[in-house]
Amino acid sequence: MSTADAEALATGTRLLVLVVFGMLLGLAAFDLYWELRKRHSLGHRLRSWSRRYPLYSLALLALFGALVSHFFWQEFRAP
Repeated sequence: MSTADAEALATGTRLLVLVVFGMLLGLAAFDLYWELRKRHSLGHRLRSWSRRYPLYSLALLALFGALVSHFFWQEFRAP
């Protein structure tokens, strides 16, 4: 792997980590906002939605599982 490729990979990884943690921080902020307003939490809202639409929740879980398995089961070829 060349130096330019390694730098691009490192930059992409940093960006991915920032996006994921930013999304988690945003979800935590929404949950705190709803808690302060004495409204239902995000977990309660997701649980209610998944009970109303079980096939949609199953499809989303299958899609998420396929994405995770794609990332972790891909073949890595060392240079």
